[in-house]
Amino acid sequence: MHYFSPSFSELFPNAAVSSIDPLASQAAIHLLRRGGSAIDAAIAANAVLSVTAPDQCGLGGDLVALVYSPPSSRGPAQVQSLQAIGASGTGASAEMMRANGYRTIPRASLGALTVPGAVDGWLALHHKFGKLRLDQVLETAVDYATNGFPASNRLRRNYEQIRSHASGVELGGFLMATTNSIPLVRRPGVARTLLAISKLGREGFYAGEFGAELMKLSEGVFRPDDLAKPIARFATPLTATLFGHVLTTNPAPSAGFLTLGALAQLGTTASTLGDADWYIELIEAFRATRWMHGYHHDDADLAGVLAGTISSTAPRTHTVATGPDTTAITAVDENGLAAVLVQSNGHAFGSRLATPDTNIFIHDRGAVGFNLLPGDPNELRPRARPRHTLAPIMAQTLGGDLALIAGTMGGDRQPSILAQVITAALRDQSDPRDALVQPRFAFSSMTSSELSGFDTYDGIQEPIVTCEDHLSPAIFDELTRRLGAVASTPAFGTESGVAHVTLRRSRSWMIAADPRSEAAGIAGY
Repeated sequence: MHYFSPSFSELFPNAAVSSIDPLASQAAIHLLRRGGSAIDAAIAANAVLSVTAPDQCGLGGDLVALVYSPPSSRGPAQVQSLQAIGASGTGASAEMMRANGYRTIPRASLGALTVPGAVDGWLALHHKFGKLRLDQVLETAVDYATNGFPASNRLRRNYEQIRSHASGVELGGFLMATTNSIPLVRRPGVARTLLAISKLGREGFYAGEFGAELMKLSEGVFRPDDLAKPIARFATPLTATLFGHVLTTNPAPSAGFLTLGALAQLGTTASTLGDADWYIELIEAFRATRWMHGYHHDDADLAGVLAGTISSTAPRTHTVATGPDTTAITAVDENGLAAVLVQSNGHAFGSRLATPDTNIFIHDRGAVGFNLLPGDPNELRPRARPRHTLAPIMAQTLGGDLALIAGTMGGDRQPSILAQVITAALRDQSDPRDALVQPRFAFSSMTSSELSGFDTYDGIQEPIVTCEDHLSPAIFDELTRRLGAVASTPAFGTESGVAHVTLRRSRSWMIAADPRSEAAGIAGY
């Protein structure tokens, strides 16, 4: 290739983990070596990230997951889908917000709040697939929250963006821009909360110190029943047979159906990775399936959409800008159990509203996934689940063996990011390193707002095609000639997503680190 590749692939014969933080991946591998399951490992990594990466995920966010169980005496291999997507509060009201003069839902408003589902998701996954005790799974996260961890460059930089909005949050005492030294951050409120979860389960979270603070913070939007109601749901996943594999993703209100819909437009013959035809085929596939965004809401018949039984001229739902601050974790254990978790605050630090003593940032999924348009399927209303951008993917061979696990950050670019990685890895048989380093295209909008980032499908006009600038000039010129204007974006920027992909190759697990992550952590044995 004509550019320097800072990515790499590793082969592990038994078990493997991928996350954005070496501390999280090391915690996961430690549990796998102690006999924990892939779910124990993934939850442990997510718990560490909830301490060390509050800008990207945390106890105040949502979670979706896919879990692969290998064939056994109890039955064939299967993939199960879990969605821990919290609903709006009983007091949520679009009509009231419109009456107060709002046309959109502000990021830091009470309308942006939905009940955080991640902890309920952890508990549901652990109950079904965990092998170690919950206190063992959360032990390393508690240790970092209690005794401290070094603040990453990413965390310090993102905190600077919200400093004026989060002066009461404990991070502010450590992440000051007055020194070049790396601060050690302690989060005692998060440590107390994790300990309460490990001892009391969901009661220790939703009915404990955090729950009481969230109720007070919401000023009546949430009622006791909103937090008491179970959030995590195992649901029938969506599947499609593509590239000689069965691809599986989460059902509504997740965004994975957009990935499957676009991939179904592609040819099955391997092409040359990264040439002009490769990009044009994928770009045109997403243009052809833009109508599917009209069904991105909780009650949509997505199986019918993918089966082509619903008209492509259906009315389009309206969307709002979403942010790229999400994280994915993949884990595979020695017994063949595998998981991909995608966990998110929405934007960096979510709504920027935090509970005062536990110091947990609450996500802004209400602002990201709802709107104030009367009659729209995503109109803010009581006890409704917002549309979600999280979209993990698993692929099995036609014989049922696990072949690929993938997840990414990237707001509503997640389907196009994953489609590019999956096409390269499965159809074109690329090394994961090449699949991740490959320059990425995306669609974007010219509009901007407080929630700017990925308001791609909010307008009537065709979204703008962008491509990272480590694409060769010759191919860039060819794309411009054949597609019209193509904008350039910086190479290896996080706006192009941080993807995680694990492939089964040569009887081993092959993982590569996405160079768009500042401190990726892949580990295995």
